[in-house]
Amino acid sequence: MKGKIEWVRVSAVVHSTEDREKVGEAISTLFPFEFEIAVSKAKGHYGNPMEYLEVELTKSSEIKKFWKNLLELLGEQAEEILSTLEDRIDEQNVLHIRIDKQKAYLGEVSLTSGGDPIAVKLRLVTYPSKREKVIEFARELCTIS
Repeated sequence: MKGKIEWVRVSAVVHSTEDREKVGEAISTLFPFEFEIAVSKAKGHYGNPMEYLEVELTKSSEIKKFWKNLLELLGEQAEEILSTLEDRIDEQNVLHIRIDKQKAYLGEVSLTSGGDPIAVKLRLVTYPSKREKVIEFARELCTIS
């Protein structure tokens, strides 16, 4: 494997109608270990108060554990990530995965294309840093069991 995951960021928006604790619980569904959530305040499109929760992983041991756990939680749905890889990787070589926030709160990890997800982003680094290499590396990541 010629690459690495530089960082993982897991984030979600807490709307004014939501409970921050519950959104934090939804995020924690994705983690097999203790982690720190950074909270920042924000304003919505119409000036409504919101909060932004984010967990950033940079230690390779935590990244590996998180990724292995996420693939296990997704089960068969990991195939969907695999089949849509090219659409999920942006120009900065970040792999984007959207998890259903409501289902995660109930303990079920499910991909979503709808709004208001838990966003999971993985920064992929390959040598050389060509798009084909990044996609090839992402394929390997998604097929490691």
